[in-house]
Amino acid sequence: MIIDRIEGAVAVVETAKGEYHDIPLRDIDGDAHDGDVLVERGGRYVVDEDSAAARRRRLDDRRRRLFSGS
Repeated sequence: MIIDRIEGAVAVVETAKGEYHDIPLRDIDGDAHDGDVLVERGGRYVVDEDSAAARRRRLDDRRRRLFSGS
């Protein structure tokens, strides 16, 4: 799941199926931000730092290619 946005005390997440769900921030372990990857573990959600960093690198690479014209 990817955090699409934070609205107040709720993280709006997008699932792999393209569905959106609200998850209370109190149910997320870690410091959650837009674009972070969440993994469900035992009824709680954890920010997957490694997956989030890899996703950010891919998006940065895509942006660079887009704006460099390559």
